[in-house]
Amino acid sequence: MHFNRRHILILLLILAILIVFLPIPVRYSFVATAKIYPIREWKLSRGAEEGFWSQTYNYSTDALGDFKNYRFERGDIAELEIRKDLDFDAPVDINDTIATIESFFIQNEIIRLSNLRDVEIANRGVVSSGEKQSMIEQAERQYDYALQQLDLEKKNFARQEKLFRDSVITPAEYDIYENTLKLAEINSHVAYDALVSLKTGEKDPVVNLSDQTIISYEKEIKRLESQKAQYTIVTPIHGILSYDTEIGGIIKVSDISNLLLKIPVAYQHSSYLKDLHKVTFSTPDNKITVNAAFKGFGESVNLIQNQQFVIARAVTSEPTPGIYPGMIVQCRIYCDKVWLLEYLKRNFSVSF
Repeated sequence: MHFNRRHILILLLILAILIVFLPIPVRYSFVATAKIYPIREWKLSRGAEEGFWSQTYNYSTDALGDFKNYRFERGDIAELEIRKDLDFDAPVDINDTIATIESFFIQNEIIRLSNLRDVEIANRGVVSSGEKQSMIEQAERQYDYALQQLDLEKKNFARQEKLFRDSVITPAEYDIYENTLKLAEINSHVAYDALVSLKTGEKDPVVNLSDQTIISYEKEIKRLESQKAQYTIVTPIHGILSYDTEIGGIIKVSDISNLLLKIPVAYQHSSYLKDLHKVTFSTPDNKITVNAAFKGFGESVNLIQNQQFVIARAVTSEPTPGIYPGMIVQCRIYCDKVWLLEYLKRNFSVSF
């Protein structure tokens, strides 16, 4: 039987149709562009108005944690001091001290109260030894000063109380002014009792009141030192320390023990990923191929060039040399095995 070109073409067409409809399983895959993120990242940033704040971002779940807000008195001068012996672009461990914040107000208050405590200790020694010399005149001056300080603190507290009621200042700031007023009241009572006792010659009450004053100073000093200790900034995660170049950013620690890929996928094609097999991508020099496990989709839908996209997530199982957060990479997404006809349909729909 003689076959011409027409017969051959018809046979090839029939053969192609048969192949398409035969139950031949083929692994469906497609190429997409992804951005690399660390699995977690801790950031220290400047506040919008004043102070500093820190927070941990979990990019695999979009969860936020370890939030801390470092706020200060209005008019306070707060200075951030980053540890000078830190190596940037190098690893740090959990709870490593990264920086400290020095509060001018807190440091001055500690010094002022320490000086008042030391003076009270010296005065107590003089009174208990019975040396009066010019103690009455000194006590009168101290009492006058205590009354002036009390009047000043009452006015200041009244202003701050109004600001607190108007939600302008925080409860922590309000507590500081309230404690300062209470301390001024104690100082005025102590100064008055000391003056009366010196004039009447009774030493024991003066000594006892001096002891109480010293204790109140020491309690306030301890509270301020505890507050100062809270301004020691430590990292809650391990990772690579670097400068944060975003607006308001200062420093960050990136956990790259695993890397996260965020992959925009057209919404109509997202159903293909329900039986996803694996995700692979290569280093820029194509020398290393990296496998990543699919971790689901983000909850939001993004509009890119008038087309709806969902964000697929995939996570590597180990650190990858030559791959860094912020990189844009081409990855191949391997889905389920389908019949050849379904494979062709999917490729046709993706192309359009």
